[in-house]
Amino acid sequence: MKSIADLMLGEHFTAFFVVRRKEIKKKKNGDPFLTLDLTDASGHLDAVWWDFQPDLFGKTEADGVEIGDVVKVAGSVEEYQGVRQIRVEKIRRAKPEDQVDLAKLIPVVEIDRNVLWQNFRKMIDSIANPYLLSLLRRIFDDEALAKKFMDAPGGKLWHHNYLGGLLEHTLNIATTCDRLAKIYPALDRDLLIAAALVHDLGKVESYTYGPHFDYTDSGRLLGHIVIGSQMVAEKINSFPEFPHELKMKLQHLILSHQGKLEQESPVVPMTREAFILYYADEIDSKLNAFERISKDERPAGAKWSKYVNLLGRYLYLGEQPPK
Repeated sequence: MKSIADLMLGEHFTAFFVVRRKEIKKKKNGDPFLTLDLTDASGHLDAVWWDFQPDLFGKTEADGVEIGDVVKVAGSVEEYQGVRQIRVEKIRRAKPEDQVDLAKLIPVVEIDRNVLWQNFRKMIDSIANPYLLSLLRRIFDDEALAKKFMDAPGGKLWHHNYLGGLLEHTLNIATTCDRLAKIYPALDRDLLIAAALVHDLGKVESYTYGPHFDYTDSGRLLGHIVIGSQMVAEKINSFPEFPHELKMKLQHLILSHQGKLEQESPVVPMTREAFILYYADEIDSKLNAFERISKDERPAGAKWSKYVNLLGRYLYLGEQPPK
């Protein structure tokens, strides 16, 4: 079976994908057609089923396909505005007898997660403050939580949207903060690193882990920042000797790490460490999204991306590297 990365223009294929988006639209003459965003471990593509024809009751086999479903698709690859697109001929939900290998459908971080985890634990062990060191060990020595943390995506669509993405993203930010702490000695390095390691902890409860990444009920109702702050506060509350002011500073970093109220931070950064954490988070999330756009969404042969709504600009991607 073909993967999305392997599909060539003009090719006819049959393959399994995960439905990331589904929408019924209408042609100019009023006839319906189906648009989809299909994904596997190698990437994603838009798809169109022009001949979609729901019956009088609005039910067809394809109409039963929902977001998050694994589907079998027969179709061909065409080009629309310089980007590959799937023209669907047939589509149905996968059946048990298909024996679909989910590992080929769910994207995974490219670096070995065990190596990332070892480096993550080394970062914890580098903290000298005994309260913060003990807190982090109490949190991440929990095997069930550690497993979730190693598996969780770092985001739904925008950045680090793959298994192990949260671990990679967190370690990148902690590493950036560690280096900046050497440049700016006024920073409380231990507080900054501790906050970096738990700033997105709430994502272990905020996302489903596949085959389609989506928000959980608590993730949508509360948000990962609030969930993470609560998880850390609960652990500190079982640790009565933990200094009150240190708890307040740590929670401030968690609550302000997205920088702006309109970006879902309950408060804005008000300490040196909070500013550093916010900008480190911005750097890593934006550059990971840049790489994703360059790899998966670059128009064929183009040096520029399509218009990126979340950034309000085009991105210059340069020459396309040879395959």
